[in-house]
Amino acid sequence: MKLRLPKRHSATNAEAVLVHFCESLDRSLPTLRTFFIISGVLAAAARTGIFSDFLFATGLLLQFAIWFEHWWIQKRTL
Repeated sequence: MKLRLPKRHSATNAEAVLVHFCESLDRSLPTLRTFFIISGVLAAAARTGIFSDFLFATGLLLQFAIWFEHWWIQKRTL
């Protein structure tokens, strides 16, 4: 998830902050995925009900998004 700016465009401070935020969020997705899956399993063991389902499903959704991004990049480079 990279934001490409035109070469002759002077980036404003707000755009630089947004680019930095998006890059840091993109780097944290694998960690968040692991956290949500483990939290979902632990919440299910504690029998919290729908909260554990939400955590686990969020982790699986992030896993799917990461897998799809890798697949898409490979498909485009072939």
